[in-house]
Amino acid sequence: MSAPTREFQPNWGVHPGEILGGVLDQRGMRQVELAQRTGLSAKHVNQIVKQTIGISPDVSILLERALDIPASFWIDLDTQYQAFESRRRAEATLGEYGTWASQFDTATLRRHGIIDAADTGIARAEKILKLFQVATPDAFTQTWLRPSVSFRRSQAFTISEPNTALWLRLVERSARDVSVEPFNARKLRAVAKSIPTMTTMTVPNGFVAVRAALAEAGIALTFVREVPGTRVCAATWWIDGDRPAIGITERHRRHDTFWFNLLHEIGHIVRHPRRTSFLDLDGGDAADKTEAEANDFAVETLFPGDISDSIARATTHREMIIIAARLGIGVPMVAGRHGNLTNEWRLVSRLRESISDDDISALETIAKDAVT
Repeated sequence: MSAPTREFQPNWGVHPGEILGGVLDQRGMRQVELAQRTGLSAKHVNQIVKQTIGISPDVSILLERALDIPASFWIDLDTQYQAFESRRRAEATLGEYGTWASQFDTATLRRHGIIDAADTGIARAEKILKLFQVATPDAFTQTWLRPSVSFRRSQAFTISEPNTALWLRLVERSARDVSVEPFNARKLRAVAKSIPTMTTMTVPNGFVAVRAALAEAGIALTFVREVPGTRVCAATWWIDGDRPAIGITERHRRHDTFWFNLLHEIGHIVRHPRRTSFLDLDGGDAADKTEAEANDFAVETLFPGDISDSIARATTHREMIIIAARLGIGVPMVAGRHGNLTNEWRLVSRLRESISDDDISALETIAKDAVT
């Protein structure tokens, strides 16, 4: 007799005992007779039909001989049922993860295609767990909130740790798609020296140029817009232990801040031990030695020698524009440096160009394109 024709869907399960009971009814065979034909106990057969136990591979062979129904049919049926039951139990557990899943910014999750608009509760929790490649919220905490690498965290402000982890995961996922050469510290220093001239470009165009240059030095650069509640400026870490990556946001939405943050991260890679990771947040610990060293690297790269003194003494836009031309850097960089040195931000506000919504959209589009 051929196997009963029934189509099994992944989201639907039927216990093999239900099918076995139907076969026995169809043939007019009592359970005790099947027990005799298979050598199983009557109790064992009854437990299968009553759906108390499943059908093992060994029993499947016995049923094949006694009923002329392939063992593979019973094995597949039992496997599908067990998978269905396992998923049902897992979904019941996922229902308890709703509060945890609700901590992650919905707009960010949708923007990156992690969840759909209709996803709530179980579906949302499952997709977020898959994003982080963990099985439970506890595993998420151990893997992402207590990482083996020591990310620098601000103690001055309350931040959303789940959303900080979300930003990091999105950056990591994006950075893995960037094709880069083997890391070369000498080339990286050369790239850093070329960045000041790139600050004369629009942020999207400059990002294209610096991303390609950094890829040749072995650095994966990507952009992921800031996630609410994180205060993230940028981050540096080593993917798989031997490949440095930099992620950057539009924090404060100013040209000079963007470029300074980028050079700050490059400073971490140049001046600090390999495989050391940094998460740089707005309002971070100013007394931290490594942060101060990364800041110094950015300042020295953009404003060599004693030019900062001239910038601090400038009192007009004209003077700042002339200094920018002399240095071959963008005017917003000089304006931002003046504000930082004098705290007179009102004077330079018009020279500090803003990063627009269109710029952010362009950066996101560029970041999706792997560098080849």
